[in-house]
Amino acid sequence: MRGKPIVDVERCKGCMLCNAVCPENIMGIGERFNRQGLAYAVCVNEEACTTCRSCAIICPESAIRIIKYVEG
Repeated sequence: MRGKPIVDVERCKGCMLCNAVCPENIMGIGERFNRQGLAYAVCVNEEACTTCRSCAIICPESAIRIIKYVEG
């Protein structure tokens, strides 16, 4: 199943635990900042996402959710 991570930029604190647990290493730090002045995580390769949910599970701020694509 394919999909992509969606990051709530206002909740993300840029800790990058998401990338540390991602088996595909698809999370990176963005070039923009949220209202708290923090750079936040972004998905740098959506096509490689396996929807394993590891990033969403590890996120201490619950800032990541996974959208799964419907095939067909």
